[in-house]
Amino acid sequence: GEQLQPWQRSFVTLFLRHREWYGKARLLLADEVGVGKTLSMAASAMLSALLGDGPALILAPATLTWQWQTELLDKLGIPSLVWSSQDQSWKDPNGHDLSPKKDPSFISRCPYKIAIVSTGLIMQQRQDGVFIREAGGLLSRRNYGIVILDEAHKARGHGKEKRVPNNLLAFMNQIAQRTKHIILGTATPIQTSIHDLWDLLEIFL
Repeated sequence: GEQLQPWQRSFVTLFLRHREWYGKARLLLADEVGVGKTLSMAASAMLSALLGDGPALILAPATLTWQWQTELLDKLGIPSLVWSSQDQSWKDPNGHDLSPKKDPSFISRCPYKIAIVSTGLIMQQRQDGVFIREAGGLLSRRNYGIVILDEAHKARGHGKEKRVPNNLLAFMNQIAQRTKHIILGTATPIQTSIHDLWDLLEIFL
């Protein structure tokens, strides 16, 4: 008996319109806390996958990855996999391993259409300006139908004259070139500086 709220349906409709009109969607969702951003973005990921745009990658803080998986299954009936950095394998909603063996390289070979990965892996996986093998490097070389970044305000640069991106922002700038649709979600845009907001918008370029 549950359904998307009007503002959630409005966002999904906007996503579909941009997909049809421009051939790609580049959207920043900045709803307040508690009004259902996760479900709005999850429904967009589901439609992108069902319409054949390509694999969906959802990036979220480690504490939210399992929440994403639960909402996708309980609210939308869509199974997804979460990458476990501890076990080096993909986990289904029941906690079962779906990787043939424990191997960090399998992070780039998710057997489901929708993959959920902790942004913590990306934040730590860059050395001397180059993403290393275990996470960021492998993910950034794949093509995606849609990439969703939850808590997107954590992707930012520093400095004023010349912005230097942190690992997450550098990763998003790189992967955006290989992705059809990008959705950024944040509930705290008012707490970020104008420079941080421009950093997020430049991901879309």
